[in-house]
Amino acid sequence: MTAIVEGSRITLNFKLSFDDGTPVDSNEGLEPVEFVHGDGILLAVIEDELLGKEAGDHISVTVTPEQGYGYADPNEIIDIAIEDVPEDARFAGGVMTAIDEAGEQHVVMVAEVLGDVAKVDFNHPYSGRTLCYDITITSVK
Repeated sequence: MTAIVEGSRITLNFKLSFDDGTPVDSNEGLEPVEFVHGDGILLAVIEDELLGKEAGDHISVTVTPEQGYGYADPNEIIDIAIEDVPEDARFAGGVMTAIDEAGEQHVVMVAEVLGDVAKVDFNHPYSGRTLCYDITITSVK
């Protein structure tokens, strides 16, 4: 069997939940996720845990906010005129695409609507959360 090293092409199946057990994401019933180890697609802590593993191995990785997406920054909640929010996102929990001051596109969530202003949260949706990954490696090349 081939052990994972940087540059290995890997396929895997995963389940992601918050540390309270709430399911977040999974590729169950879908094709395995394929990526090249070291290309930055996965969080560094997960890539580190994959090193040396082989096809068929199962790992569980707990990712703290410090290792993952950090903590929510109140300065990343921005007031936007309600007319600049798509009609189908004009409610708390509404999701929209926004462009930040650097010109980068983000999927963001409307945190609150106050009259003609929407408070839009640019924080990563997993910020402040501890994430639990269950990963099964399906192939290593």
